[in-house]
Parts: sequence; C-alpha cells; structure tokens
Amino acid sequence: MSTRFLLIVGENEATWKGLQKAIKQEARYLTLVAQTSEEAIHFARNIQPSLVLIPYHLPDLNGMELYHRLKTIAPEKALPAIMIMKEGEKVRHEHLPELHLLEEPYSLDMLLQLLKHLSKG
Repeated sequence: MSTRFLLIVGENEATWKGLQKAIKQEARYLTLVAQTSEEAIHFARNIQPSLVLIPYHLPDLNGMELYHRLKTIAPEKALPAIMIMKEGEKVRHEHLPELHLLEEPYSLDMLLQLLKHLSKG
C-alpha cells in the first residue's frame, strides 16, 4: 500500500497536535502540518497529498482560495479536501464532489469517520 499523506493547514497548534496522533492510528494517514497557506502550497508541490484538511478562515487567504491553488499543482489528480467552517456559517463554494464541509464544533470521531470514508474513494 502506498503512503497516504494528509496535509493539515492551520495555525492553531493545540488543535492539530491532538489530531495527528488520532489520524495516524485510526485513519492510517501520515500527517504534515502547514501553518500558513504559503507553506501548504510548498508542501503540496513536494508531497502531493492524498487529502487536505483546511480551515475556511486563514490569515492570508480563505480556505476556498487555498484549495483552488492546491488543485492547480496537479490538476489531473483529484484532491479530496475537508473544509472546516464555523457553526452556522454560510460559505460560498462550488459544489465539488471532492470537497466536504465540516462545521465546528465537530467530534474527533466524526472527523475520523469522514477521513476513513474519503480514503476508500
């Protein structure tokens, strides 16, 4: 089985530290954390992630803008993504089959189930 990389984007270290361990154990992804959009683009060029976890709110871009930039790195490949948004927030987005919205607050179990589902595709 080839190595699957999950690229986590976000500056909140407390959030992603806990996620990394659970994701590695339960969803069988190696995780890489980018704290900025620029870092995420750099990592994506080098590792071509199997899946991306992106918050909608980032300091420099919104999550949709970053997602589209990541997609241009390897446009021939599908890039499944989970975009995290605030509860009740209305986010304008295209309905892309590989883009899944997850509303905060979410449980770790809910996130892991979605990761497992996406990894089967």
